[in-house]
Amino acid sequence: MSSPNRDLSRALIGALVLAAVVLLVFTLKLPGLLLSALLIISAILLVRRVQIDPEVLAIRSSLQYARDDIAEVLDAYEQLQHGASASDIADRTLHYPALANPDSSVPQVNEFLLRASSARRFMERIDGYLDSTSTDKAQLERLLTVADERAFELQEAWDDARRAAKEIGPA
Repeated sequence: MSSPNRDLSRALIGALVLAAVVLLVFTLKLPGLLLSALLIISAILLVRRVQIDPEVLAIRSSLQYARDDIAEVLDAYEQLQHGASASDIADRTLHYPALANPDSSVPQVNEFLLRASSARRFMERIDGYLDSTSTDKAQLERLLTVADERAFELQEAWDDARRAAKEIGPA
């Protein structure tokens, strides 16, 4: 939830609690005062519990960047495989034909294909964690470490596979 929306929801909750407190005190007098105190304490605890830690937001955003890095490499490979432009076709047939062949015997290409397959599954899991509000800070930190490592390794494997495929050239 963005900051203006969060501020608006806090103001609305505060106004509702204030209205309920006034209504309880005027109608029930002393018992209303006691109930009002409980209502105020409950509202404060609820608002504090719902608040999102800025550090968790920063970790989530870093995790999204790592996910985007992985997606960028996978999109580049997808573009090489299925792109319709002249440069994509030239890359697929003339410059990097080993990358376009999923049954390649080039170890660097096979390494990249394995990492790409793993990265696709990993991205689905990352999306689940990013969508979940119950993921805590420690889980996000561990996931960010793994995501950064996988993004780096996938980029490195992609560079190695492109280099090896370029050296081999068309068969």
